[in-house]
Amino acid sequence: MGEPKNPALAKLRDWPMFQAARANRKGGGTRLDGKRLPRISELLVRHFEGTPEEKLAWLKAQSAAGKLDGDDPEELAEAQALLAMLVRLARPKAHKQHLSDLLDQGLEATFPASDPIAIGHFTGAEIVRSG
Repeated sequence: MGEPKNPALAKLRDWPMFQAARANRKGGGTRLDGKRLPRISELLVRHFEGTPEEKLAWLKAQSAAGKLDGDDPEELAEAQALLAMLVRLARPKAHKQHLSDLLDQGLEATFPASDPIAIGHFTGAEIVRSG
């Protein structure tokens, strides 16, 4: 475990916005019941509203403002890495939709049907102008 920059600051898991998450743990409340405390990444994924992109932006902003200096830097890095991975995993859906839209446009612009699909390439029906 890494050392916090400022151990006097409250840890993120002790912030009021995450206290309800600890109180809702089975048989938990806020007392220590032998179960490990939730990691920052778990708190953000399970109990913080928003998309992974919004959560990552929030975490980076809090970190830049020095509000997380009481937390373990390795745990913060783990949370940022997890959220960045979730952001990347969410992007392919949008990217696939974009490619599908481009393909649809290309198919509409392709005539006759024997021409190659018109995505980024000239078809025989287009005028090629030299620079």
